[in-house]
Amino acid sequence: MKTLLHVSYYSIFWLWNFLFLTVVYLGILPFVGIPLVLAIIAGEIEPELFIALLGILITPLACTLVGLLKFNRRPLELIRLFYGVEAPILTLAILRLFTLRELTSASYLVIASLGVCMVAFGVELLVGYLGKAESKLGRHKVLGIIQVAAHSLMLLMGLYFGAVLFFYAVPVAGELIIGFLSFRWVSGLWYELTHYFFSTLWYFALFSLLFVFSATLFVLVPSSFTALYIHSGQRILRAFSAQYGKKRTLSITLGVLTTWFVLFFSFQQQPQVKAFEILEQPVTNNAERQAIIAQSPILKKGLVNAYLQSYRYLGNAQDNDGIKVWYDRVFSLPEPLLDGLQAVHNQLLSPFLYQGTAKDEEKAAKLYAQVFDTSLQKGEQSAIIKALQSTAIIDEAKAGVLNINQHRVFLEKQAVTVKEEGDWAEVELYEVYQNVTNDVEEIFYSFTLPESAVLTGVWLGDTDNLDQRFTFQVSPRGAAQRVYNAQVQRFNPVDPALLEQVGTRHYRLRAFPIPPKRQSWETEPIERPLKMHLWLTYRVMNQEAGWALPKLGEKRNIFWTTKTKRWRNGEEVKGFDQDWLEGFLPAASEGDKQSHQTTLKGYTVTAKPLSEGDYVLPQGQRFAVILDSSYSMESQRQAVTKTLDWLKKEGFTDGRLENNEAELYLTATAEEEPHFFGKWQDFNLKKQVFYGTLQLDEILAQFKPLAGNKPYDGVIILTDEGSYELAKDQETVPVMNAPLWVVHLGGFPGAYEDGVLQEIQRSGGGVAQTLPEVLQRMATTQRLGEDTIAVVDGYAWQTTTTPTVEDGDGGFMPLAARMLIKALTKGFIAPTVEDLDGVHAIAKETAIVTPYSSMIVLVNDEQRQALREAEASEDRFERTVEDGNQTLNKPNNPLQSNPSVGVREGRIAIALTLVLLFFFLTRQHYRQWDN
Repeated sequence: MKTLLHVSYYSIFWLWNFLFLTVVYLGILPFVGIPLVLAIIAGEIEPELFIALLGILITPLACTLVGLLKFNRRPLELIRLFYGVEAPILTLAILRLFTLRELTSASYLVIASLGVCMVAFGVELLVGYLGKAESKLGRHKVLGIIQVAAHSLMLLMGLYFGAVLFFYAVPVAGELIIGFLSFRWVSGLWYELTHYFFSTLWYFALFSLLFVFSATLFVLVPSSFTALYIHSGQRILRAFSAQYGKKRTLSITLGVLTTWFVLFFSFQQQPQVKAFEILEQPVTNNAERQAIIAQSPILKKGLVNAYLQSYRYLGNAQDNDGIKVWYDRVFSLPEPLLDGLQAVHNQLLSPFLYQGTAKDEEKAAKLYAQVFDTSLQKGEQSAIIKALQSTAIIDEAKAGVLNINQHRVFLEKQAVTVKEEGDWAEVELYEVYQNVTNDVEEIFYSFTLPESAVLTGVWLGDTDNLDQRFTFQVSPRGAAQRVYNAQVQRFNPVDPALLEQVGTRHYRLRAFPIPPKRQSWETEPIERPLKMHLWLTYRVMNQEAGWALPKLGEKRNIFWTTKTKRWRNGEEVKGFDQDWLEGFLPAASEGDKQSHQTTLKGYTVTAKPLSEGDYVLPQGQRFAVILDSSYSMESQRQAVTKTLDWLKKEGFTDGRLENNEAELYLTATAEEEPHFFGKWQDFNLKKQVFYGTLQLDEILAQFKPLAGNKPYDGVIILTDEGSYELAKDQETVPVMNAPLWVVHLGGFPGAYEDGVLQEIQRSGGGVAQTLPEVLQRMATTQRLGEDTIAVVDGYAWQTTTTPTVEDGDGGFMPLAARMLIKALTKGFIAPTVEDLDGVHAIAKETAIVTPYSSMIVLVNDEQRQALREAEASEDRFERTVEDGNQTLNKPNNPLQSNPSVGVREGRIAIALTLVLLFFFLTRQHYRQWDN
């Protein structure tokens, strides 16, 4: 019997290592290892996963060498090396690489503890007790204490992981028995033997061998692992106790176990439980607001944990029914017993389970936005990206908020060319993009231009050949958006680009797909494109600083360095790598501002230059000033103070209409009510707590009933950059009886919801960054008469009806058309599709981008047909909010019921016989492993 056991031990160790080495170096290394290393180098996956990969690659080779050189004639030591070191390390490494996600404090503790135990077991196996006098390391008390501490932990880990693995080994053995006794495998085997005798015989023998050893490993690991670790721990504790006494040994053991349990239970307190508890309380006053904001770190940590539950945990206890279903299928146990087994299993795996439900993810995102006035993906971008990289899950192709400032597409070249035409010019921006990843990518720019500027073209190309580039089409905004978004997919990508106006001076440019980088297996010549070329043109009026260049608001995926080649009017420039573009390019000549007049569509549009003396401030007018109380306004507290102080200084708050009057409205979030301050002295900004989130349409909805029928000459919202990502598509926005102006303290938003943008334009309002600018523009526009469209960028733009045919400066026509559309849409309370078709026709004829007309670049007939169909639909002007939130590819929950879990009935019967025999014999000889 002893000889049979030794033969079994030899067989298990050497045959398994042969299989390990074959699979690892012929399968995992080339097909998983190399791509994984490349992804780590590219920054797509956390470097932590490289440790798991090394464990898989090195462990079989190292254990094989140790077994060959040290334990070749010691079968008992070989089996201890296999079950105590090699199998646990490989299992842990494989689980970390393919199953476990971003580790939490609790899961780190368990895995690190197991790692310490595996190392300690290996040291004891190779060297023995480190504190004994005859040890090669000498008699060393510190080493003995460390070893006792590690082996004290080994006692616990042996029992813990043995219990966990036992839950899976029992049903595996049960299904093997059921599979054998059903004899369903006989008919299948007989058919194969009678039709393909020799091939079946060969594959049957090979498969039987593989299956026997796989089943042997899986079934025996729980009992073997537990026995080996407990016996190893006992040996070291007995040796130390004999040398230094039982009392000292007991104190070290209890100290280690107590510390471990304290850490374990403290790490089990998941942060989302506290966060949800805090946010369940109603918020009705500043004191409650302040109390919540004071706990912001706790709230953010908890909400992020709930949102990332799929990436940090295997699942949650509520959904985990895999053990229950599996045991019921195999053993048909009573329901109470099945529930008990599932509960014990879930308790053992609690460090890897989320304490809540799957619905908490949506709940966390909603609460985060409600409290912190930004989307969770944008506010916690770094945490989410780290979680994604810890699971090696690739995000979708469309560039969302998680791609902000990501280094995926390199800006290889940038050229700006200005063609001056007196006091206006056409500016061309040309860029070349090179992908540094293995996937197709989208680039995204959000930028602003002077309000009078107009975009006149966008083109894409695979090369810099102007004759081969793909040109744009001017299309209704909704149709263009839908067709573009339908093309942004990693499967069979085809070039489109989309250029939109999403604010009074706000634009959005997207292009896809930037082709993946050249792969190592691709050799010359390469037929596919490796770069994307993009051209963008716009026309702009001259300003004192020169020709305004696009001002970047946000970029996604695109990046640049000092290696980026930059050209300005044909000359290469150097010296900057932080900014996308300079603010202005100097004009070649100092041309005086001129008047321009152009006639189109029965209207005459005039642009007249203004001098400093032409600007005035209002007199004898009443304004409503609405203060946004959202959380993000806290960062603009100083700017709010400065603005309100200016109003007081200029007499807007003294209650006398003869020199202007401003009335203050304060918005409300959570469960509070908005408030009107009849007296300015009743409002104390120092005591105001900014909290929660509000969109512009919600601010107007609060203001409208509070203001009633009070007559105002202007409605002014004091807000910050805002959170466009949280906006919702609105069919209707409250209609203002006075021009609506939005003052963005600190910076402009990336975009506006179309309903809000329409109301700003309909009412004759606008956006600015300071209150004095708003009041000056409003008063000057009123003084110049009702024909004045806008006072902006040093010009007064006016329009009148005319019976004459189209005439004037053809090059100036796009600028005039942009202002004509602004004039025609003033008063659009509920524009019909026919109304919008009218202004779209002007945009299409003059080839410009407007809030209602976008430019889209298409490259094939299929795309063009899709655009024609979209343009014919009734909703061709209905554009949806681009919130930038990405739909993440969540990992599956491996602990939920799955019919493929375990070994199915009908497996090879010979494997069952050998496994059961080996399991029985091994169990009888565990104690021999201590000799």
